[in-house]
Amino acid sequence: MRILLIISISIIMIAALLWTKPDTYAELQSLSPSMVKVDVVKQIDIQPFVKATGKLEPARKASLHFQVSGQINERFVEPGTKVKAKDQMLSVDSGDFVDAVEESKALLEIKRDTIKRDLRLLELIKQERELQEEEVKRLKQLDRNSLTSKSNYDQALQSLYRQQAEETRLNHSVNLARSELRVEKARLSKARRNLERTQLISPFDGIINTVYVEVGDYVSPGQTALEIIQLDELDLNLEISGTAASKLELGQKIEIQTEKDNREGEVIAIALDPNSETNTHTLKIRLASNGLFSGQLAVANLPGQYYEKANVIPISSILYEDNLSYIFEVIDNHVIKKEIRLIERFNNSQIIEGVESGIRIVSKDVSSLTDGQVIIAN
Repeated sequence: MRILLIISISIIMIAALLWTKPDTYAELQSLSPSMVKVDVVKQIDIQPFVKATGKLEPARKASLHFQVSGQINERFVEPGTKVKAKDQMLSVDSGDFVDAVEESKALLEIKRDTIKRDLRLLELIKQERELQEEEVKRLKQLDRNSLTSKSNYDQALQSLYRQQAEETRLNHSVNLARSELRVEKARLSKARRNLERTQLISPFDGIINTVYVEVGDYVSPGQTALEIIQLDELDLNLEISGTAASKLELGQKIEIQTEKDNREGEVIAIALDPNSETNTHTLKIRLASNGLFSGQLAVANLPGQYYEKANVIPISSILYEDNLSYIFEVIDNHVIKKEIRLIERFNNSQIIEGVESGIRIVSKDVSSLTDGQVIIAN
């Protein structure tokens, strides 16, 4: 009986609570004004810089080889050795090349003596021929006057013909010997050059990077013997767009950023015809090493397109939605969402089109704003 009483009282209390339950419904609350930072669209003349990153490389690098065949007999350098221009680095056995020079010198001397002899003979035969011509003239006159026999005149004339033939032969011999002399001079010059080529000489001041041959190795022309690099200057090789390339010229000074510092480089080469695959232009900037090393990354600040009276806003004032860009213009105490067109970015600024200069805009934290929202400008 007591349990039933307790149950009855509980039911009555629940019913009373449900009966007196207040009605529930959603009530829209207006957004409280947001505190925003305001800036203006500035109109300025500006030339953005394009940053291009590349690796520093030796200003000069040469893979050297012998121009003659032979066996390495001396090695004067090792990787890391500093050399001056015209320093000897490697050499091959020069015995055969010395002999070739001596042989050419001997043949050249023989040709000179032969020419000297033939010139003397030619001089004598000319004198003899002139005398014989006078003799022929004299006998011819005597023959007309019947003072000598016909046979004497014929013998004199035959002797003249023989002397003329010998003179012609000697003239030809001298001319041929002179041509052969020029050939022997060329052979001697070649032999001397080949003798010089038995030594591998440094073409510039630098550091030996790699030596590929040892004493006793046989080398042939075209076989790389060593590699030498120049590190007092470094080259920054870059691939840049056509727009950036069009703003550059040879000799132009470019600011280079490295891990160590900022320094100035000089444009020494720029390809006018772009790469057919990447459609980029090769740019080479040279700078002093001064503590930098080959393989280090460096950034070049390349001058871009010049904009006159461009509208510029902070990057933080742009709202990106659905591949479109917007800003919030501040009018009185609320904001208006406006679409803009992005032209070019430079550091923390953006060149834009689509709005007038001088208007007030929200400069940061734009993602939390909505079109028409009430704000409090800061």
